[in-house]
Amino acid sequence: MTEAPRAIHPRPRTVHELLFAPDTRGVLIAASRDPDAKMTFIVTPAPGLFPGGPAGPIAVKIPATPLAAAAIRHETEMLIDLRDAGLGGLGETVPRYVETLDSDGLPALVSTALRGKPMSVAYHHWLHTARARLVAVDFALAGGWLRRFQTATSGERARIRWAEEVADQLRQRWTGHPQLDSALIRLTSADHQLGDQRVCRTMVHGDYWFGNLLVDDGVITGVVDWEGGERSGWPLRDLVRFAVSYCLYLDRHTRPGHRVLRHRGLRRTGFGAGIRYGLLGQGWLSDLVRSYLRDGLTALGLPAGLWYSAALVGLGEVAALANDDGFGSDHLELLATLPLWPTEGKE
Repeated sequence: MTEAPRAIHPRPRTVHELLFAPDTRGVLIAASRDPDAKMTFIVTPAPGLFPGGPAGPIAVKIPATPLAAAAIRHETEMLIDLRDAGLGGLGETVPRYVETLDSDGLPALVSTALRGKPMSVAYHHWLHTARARLVAVDFALAGGWLRRFQTATSGERARIRWAEEVADQLRQRWTGHPQLDSALIRLTSADHQLGDQRVCRTMVHGDYWFGNLLVDDGVITGVVDWEGGERSGWPLRDLVRFAVSYCLYLDRHTRPGHRVLRHRGLRRTGFGAGIRYGLLGQGWLSDLVRSYLRDGLTALGLPAGLWYSAALVGLGEVAALANDDGFGSDHLELLATLPLWPTEGKE
């Protein structure tokens, strides 16, 4: 009996074959030392290297650890799902999957490179976050793109179990932490408010902070880094993540103990002072944060008054999922010390 011939699968191209091909040019734009550390290159490939593929630059994300490789595999799946999601014109703001390369036995992701600069570049310009008009534009851009994306990917309605899920994640990660019980009390309070509501599940970015939003000529031209994405999840995740991450770094350029310029009542005092100020403070920034959250909830068909409960759960999610233990623990401790109910305008 003759053995049936085996199917022959072509060997994946290697990262070296791409990066060191003649006439290929590239630049390293990001590298990290996290447990899931990766290097990201923007590459202009040599002519003919991708026949029928992208005509312009590509992004190449290379894992440094097996944990990073798992994140890249997940992002690859997300980009393929996004390609098939029927996003219309919004699809131009999402990287398109091109190819998977071999990097010493680990997968490297090749996707289209999108034009624009990260919103974080302008954020850290001198006095950017001290100017109400500029900050309002950032929130409007982020909120506008997110509403379009959530509308385009809206699915079945479900009772919100987000707070319950985050509480379980915190118990698993932070067993024995002295602030865990206090943090869980806040999540239980939030669950009492959110758990009776229903919302349409949507695709979720998972790390919707201003560093992952590309801006050019006053519009969002790209949303990148979909490693934490979810095909069907709670849309409140992305809504809250942008707000709390934006507030977190308000005091980054202020000396410890000093007042943050043009934010009355905000000083650089320990971790999360900006978040506490954004949620509970008095001033134009706090008003803007609360309006952004309320408007986002209303767009999802939820009561605007749930904004604070959603914010508490969003902080808990960062504590549960952060790559860095110190960063996660800091968020856990911040959550544990926030009031159960908002005290807007009171210091």
